[in-house]
Amino acid sequence: MSKKGQIILWIITLVSFAGIVAVYHKLPDRVPIHWNSSWEVDGTASKNKMFLIGAVPALVNGLFYLLPIIDPRRKNYDAKTYGLMRAVIVLMFVFLSWATVVTALDLGINDKFLLSVIIGIAFIAMGNYLPKVKSNFFVGIKNPWALSDPTIWRKTHKVGGYFFFIIGLLMLAMVVIDTTLYSNIVIGLLLIGILAVNIYSYILYRNNFKA
Repeated sequence: MSKKGQIILWIITLVSFAGIVAVYHKLPDRVPIHWNSSWEVDGTASKNKMFLIGAVPALVNGLFYLLPIIDPRRKNYDAKTYGLMRAVIVLMFVFLSWATVVTALDLGINDKFLLSVIIGIAFIAMGNYLPKVKSNFFVGIKNPWALSDPTIWRKTHKVGGYFFFIIGLLMLAMVVIDTTLYSNIVIGLLLIGILAVNIYSYILYRNNFKA
């Protein structure tokens, strides 16, 4: 990511936090912090938590700035790919923090539409760039088998990228497929897929390093 891009991302996170502070007095005493598989609010917290929720994007952005500095494999950080992944994740947290505000203020926007679009687009974007991430200790699918060998890392992330992209499309489809069953299926596929990608990585390791 260019310096200009980093500055823009910082401005977005800080403006987002300032906006949440500005609307704080309009929020109810309890704000939503968790949704179930039917996209219904099933967890709330004191509105004071909005200061933390609003600060998360900036904190995550700062963390992404730190990671290449402390990672022993810092030479593997491709500036363009890493910057795009950083932007996707930080912007996802920005939109999620505002989804909390929108729901708390009851502005009439469907939670399922809002959250499935935000998370779906984020998964699609991450799925697109995940195969381009080189071996490191902080970003990507960091199981011990992928970290042990560059080829296993590359193959694991290629499969993981396809998986994230497909899950993202399925999440976007929740906008028009308005059933609890479909939502449960997608969440189930997400959990199964995460397990399957890690098993695939282990199988590659076993096949490559048979005694």
